[in-house]
Amino acid sequence: MRKIYIIQHCQSEHHINNMSGGWTDTPLTELGEKQAERIGLKLKSELAREEYVLYASDLMRAKQTADIIGKHLELNVIEEAGLREINTGAAIGKTKEWAKANRNPMGERGFHIDYQEFQDGETWREFYVRVSDCMERIIHTEQKNLIIATHGGTLGYIIAWWMGFNIDMLEKAHFKASVGSISLLQTNGYQQHELHIFNETSHLFELKS
Repeated sequence: MRKIYIIQHCQSEHHINNMSGGWTDTPLTELGEKQAERIGLKLKSELAREEYVLYASDLMRAKQTADIIGKHLELNVIEEAGLREINTGAAIGKTKEWAKANRNPMGERGFHIDYQEFQDGETWREFYVRVSDCMERIIHTEQKNLIIATHGGTLGYIIAWWMGFNIDMLEKAHFKASVGSISLLQTNGYQQHELHIFNETSHLFELKS
């Protein structure tokens, strides 16, 4: 049975300082570091008898989340640029207000997979292909179970890849998880791909103000 834990990175400076996300590279906040500690402790208690490999997006907020988790699990982090959030092009390093004022119009029919939100950024199709290709490389390289620290958009597309979504289905489907959440993908006895746990955040309850 293959298991893939997906961790949405913990609270980052861009969540509180009005900066846009995507490829804007910001570190964890003090709260974010505490959240990552809780994830590490939870996984240590649950995964003690299983072997895992730890991957992370190379953007600071995901890599720092993984570093803290890895400390508890005694695992080194393998950085993978393919696990980054969507490339926001011209919006990288800009404020949320700038991003809102300068994003490309979506059009009358709403979200579509070839929509490019920002100049010089990825379309959602390109983003999904990148994430899917990255996961194919990882899953064919590693024989052990996986822990992946990544971003909200990437997490959703990893789930879609695992569940075998046709790319056009993504125009009608979206998986939205929370900061510091844990999700689990696994195979069952019939070799079906399961979304076994989604958006688990009970380990963070005591940190909520």
